[in-house]
Amino acid sequence: MSKMFLQTIIYEITYTILSNLFIFFESLFNLWVYLKRKFVDFCHAYAISNDYEYVLRHSQKLNKLPTHLTVLLGTENPSYQDLANLVVWSCAAGIPFISFYDHKGILKKTETKLQEAVKKKKPDCCHVIWHDSENSYKNGITGRKIRIRTLSITDGQKSVADLTKQLCSYNENKIDQHHIDSLLKDNYVFPDPDLGFYCDKTFSLYGYPPWQIRTTEFLCFGTHHGVRSHTFLNTLHRYSKTEQRLGK
Repeated sequence: MSKMFLQTIIYEITYTILSNLFIFFESLFNLWVYLKRKFVDFCHAYAISNDYEYVLRHSQKLNKLPTHLTVLLGTENPSYQDLANLVVWSCAAGIPFISFYDHKGILKKTETKLQEAVKKKKPDCCHVIWHDSENSYKNGITGRKIRIRTLSITDGQKSVADLTKQLCSYNENKIDQHHIDSLLKDNYVFPDPDLGFYCDKTFSLYGYPPWQIRTTEFLCFGTHHGVRSHTFLNTLHRYSKTEQRLGK
């Protein structure tokens, strides 16, 4: 009887020790995971802030900057984190308009993912205005502003259809090239892009509306996946050294 009692006591003590050790190591592991997450968040926030300041500082040395930067994804699928970086860096550089053209329509359908990525990455001083979003703009805000639009091949087709409907309502004697250009700009809202980054080795418009890019300077950007701020700045530097093309 005493032997069984002793075995029970030993079992209970052993169980208690092992349970406490398990709880201790589990708590230690959870603490390590928490600290690691905080450290990663800190590094992430620092990197974003550091990149923003880096682009802000070096972009001031450029001779000229585009008013509207358009990015052609080409055959690449959208990387929302990297596209969000381009938005933040463009804002830091003082580029007021940026658009992303994905002819496959993936980005257009999943624009909310890009919105979330931009929201997490942008600093407080960068104010984002989404095209066709009623809640994205507030009067009286200070700091840098950037307007964003996502485009697909259907946008160009819709612009042509809308323009055709408008022209049908006009007297044909009043229709000229200047009038058509004016209607196209009214439908597009954004100014024509000054600079275009294309993300393929081979340049292709993939159905980008041609009337909006008659004077656009296109530069090869490589891939937008994993793009770094110095690559962004280097491409802007190449643009700043080019002469304006007049489309003749």
